[in-house]
Amino acid sequence: MTTTTDFTAESSKVELKAGAFTLLKLCMPELDTDAIDGLLCERIAKAPDFFRNTPIVIDLTESEMEMAGSDLAVAVGAIRGYGLIPVGVRGGSKEFQEQARLLELAVFSDTRRTAKKESTKRSRTPSSSMPVATKVVDTPVRSGQRVYAQGDLVLLAPVSSGAEVVANGSIHAYTSIRGRVLAGVRGDEQAAIFCKDLRAELVSIAGRYKVSEDLEARFMGRLVRVTLLGDALVFKKL
Repeated sequence: MTTTTDFTAESSKVELKAGAFTLLKLCMPELDTDAIDGLLCERIAKAPDFFRNTPIVIDLTESEMEMAGSDLAVAVGAIRGYGLIPVGVRGGSKEFQEQARLLELAVFSDTRRTAKKESTKRSRTPSSSMPVATKVVDTPVRSGQRVYAQGDLVLLAPVSSGAEVVANGSIHAYTSIRGRVLAGVRGDEQAAIFCKDLRAELVSIAGRYKVSEDLEARFMGRLVRVTLLGDALVFKKL
């Protein structure tokens, strides 16, 4: 007979929580044990209790030098000799960080290099000001369907009642629209709607809208251009 141990009750007493601690950093351009000795000897002489059993991170993020991983063990020994407890490293080469893992030290992320990479990545990312390709839809948009375009939207097939066509830019419909048509949904007040056969349930530009009950009959079923003037939608037969 197999016995299954239920850890649920006991596990509920154990929690993992994020904590914020301030760690002392030993920042240096290179792993120079003589320099470490000189610095720690001077500081600890002034405040011995402050540094006793204090966790410390070896920070090489400002270093431009490629240091051998073997130098780390010597530096860790020197720091421990002064009563501090090295708990991790930041920065340094891959070899250096691998040596840190072998010494069971944590490897903290190098926020400076990460920020530099992000900056480089952003510079390579196409700017949001770059033109967005026009989306062309040549199949009917049926009831319940929704079509969205990041730029302008061109419709070559009808839009049924209950369907929705949405664009950040303008919408050009070379056929009939019976559903909802929304242009400039990201706030582009220069967006417009051109429709060959306007029978829409709702027309909207940059958040201003009119429902079918508010549309003048003289524009229904006509070739129409809709623009925004102030807070009002302006309809014009073409």
